[in-house]
Amino acid sequence: MSGKMLSGPIAVIIGLLAGSESWAAHCGACSYPTKMSVCDNQCAMPAVRTRITYQSVLETHSKVCYRPVYQTVMEEQNYTVCKKVYEQQCREHRYTVHKPVTEHYDVVQNYTVMKPVYEHHVREQQYTVNRPVVQEYQVAIPYTTYRREYEHHTRDVCHTVYRPVWQEYTVAIPYCTQRPVYEQHVRNETYCVRKPVVQEYQVPQYYTTYRPVYEQHVRECRYTVQKPMVQEYQVAIPYCTYRQIRENHVKEVPTVCYRPVTECRTETRIEYKREPVITERVVKVCSGTWEERRECIPGAVVTKCCRTKGSYVFDPCTCKCVYCPGEIIRQEYRCPDRWVCKKVWVPHEECKTVRECHYVCKPVCTTVQVPCTRMEPYTVMRQECYTTCRTVAEQHVRYETRRHCYSVCEEHVRQIPYTTCRMVAEQHVQMITKRHCYYENEYHVRQIPYTTCRMVTENHVRHETRRQCYQVPEQVWTKVPYTTCKMVPEQHVRYETRRQCYSVPEIRVCQIPYTTCKMVPEVHCKTIRCCRTNWIAEERVCQVPYTTCRLVQENCVRTVCKKICTMEPYTMTYQVCRMVPVCEPVCEAECPPLPDACNARKCFFQKFSRMCRPACN
Repeated sequence: MSGKMLSGPIAVIIGLLAGSESWAAHCGACSYPTKMSVCDNQCAMPAVRTRITYQSVLETHSKVCYRPVYQTVMEEQNYTVCKKVYEQQCREHRYTVHKPVTEHYDVVQNYTVMKPVYEHHVREQQYTVNRPVVQEYQVAIPYTTYRREYEHHTRDVCHTVYRPVWQEYTVAIPYCTQRPVYEQHVRNETYCVRKPVVQEYQVPQYYTTYRPVYEQHVRECRYTVQKPMVQEYQVAIPYCTYRQIRENHVKEVPTVCYRPVTECRTETRIEYKREPVITERVVKVCSGTWEERRECIPGAVVTKCCRTKGSYVFDPCTCKCVYCPGEIIRQEYRCPDRWVCKKVWVPHEECKTVRECHYVCKPVCTTVQVPCTRMEPYTVMRQECYTTCRTVAEQHVRYETRRHCYSVCEEHVRQIPYTTCRMVAEQHVQMITKRHCYYENEYHVRQIPYTTCRMVTENHVRHETRRQCYQVPEQVWTKVPYTTCKMVPEQHVRYETRRQCYSVPEIRVCQIPYTTCKMVPEVHCKTIRCCRTNWIAEERVCQVPYTTCRLVQENCVRTVCKKICTMEPYTMTYQVCRMVPVCEPVCEAECPPLPDACNARKCFFQKFSRMCRPACN
């Protein structure tokens, strides 16, 4: 239906845009040209008695129109920017430099050199040497030793001894015993036994089953298809280009140049000559002699342990006298002293006269004329060309053909078969056999034999022989031998051979060689290489770097918010004026007036242009 509704307006639009000489097929309703004039066929009708006139008939139609729907989207937009590009270039720059030229010349100079002359001499020196002399001698050393003398003695000791005496006696001890007596008995016991009894019975069981019943159905499914439509339109895009204009200029630059100016100036030069000066000074020389000295070293203190006199003590456990040694006493005594010989250095000082030679620099002044070149600056104005670059913007417009794609909704209907399932309930009965189990009590009697035990008491008497011990004291005399120890001192003398070392001084003479140095002046002549510098002006060329700037166009992309106009379809009802031909009698051929169909066609174009204007925008 929607396709038929669209085909009518599209056919009318295509027929109107086809050209000014297009014809319609609806009974000649739109057979008039687009120009508001009368064609020759209308003016030159054949002379008939009837004429055809047209009456307007209004017909109601519905058509699909489109209204714009605006939507904001993000779109990438290309734009051109001018980027500055700096380039390094070089230009020649001429300048003047003063180059030093060195000129060498020789100058003869006399100088004095002090030459050392060495002389060897020998002098006698007396010194004292200590000769060691060893002498042996005997030393009597008295010492004391202690000798032990043992003496045996006997003494009577009275002590009490306890003698054991044993006595036997009889004791009657009564005691009781238990004798078991066993007796046999029988008792009656009643017990209950549970006997199971099973009883069967029938029970009806009701149950329901469900049977599926399938039914076939068909439903209508409406869906919409988006039909793409493409519409082209022109868009004017303004853009800007930049053109570079180079301009040459000339400016005067002051340049400082230098020219050499030679002047002579008087200089006083100081030269130093070395002259020897001999001086004498007294020097203290440290010397000494070895002397032998005796030194007494005290003897060491030695600790000696000795035991005191012991004694006999009676031991009552063993009935004997036991010797107990005395205590240990520590005694300290000093060892004899000893003499030690050792050499000792005895220093003394001697005064000696020493000659020294040193050089003294004496200044000698000389006046010399020295040429001096100095650079005198002067300013020169020179012209320098430079180029400036400026950018001129130019506005342009380009037209771009773009396509606007929109969708037209078409509704379709399709038949979808489907199956439904419903469950039908059915009732059933089933007999189930069940068993009921219960217990019945049965009582029984049984005889149980058992044995009892009772204890019978019996009294007895037993006789026990026992022994009793008691101590009887007795006096006993015992002779106890004991030994005494007495320390008897004895005096002794031992002889020790010792050595005594002492030094005997001896005077000796030795030859000591020594060397003296005498500085002898010598005059020498040497050639000194001197140089003088002259400044020569020289012109040079150097490359001076400078930077130029030029604009380079660069395409960039940015995201811009853009409104998109989408044509939304809607249905509109309109009336169409159709011309129906009617035959009317006429008298003569005349040019018929302009029918109303042309006016209707003009109105249709005006409405169509108003409707399409927002879409183009």
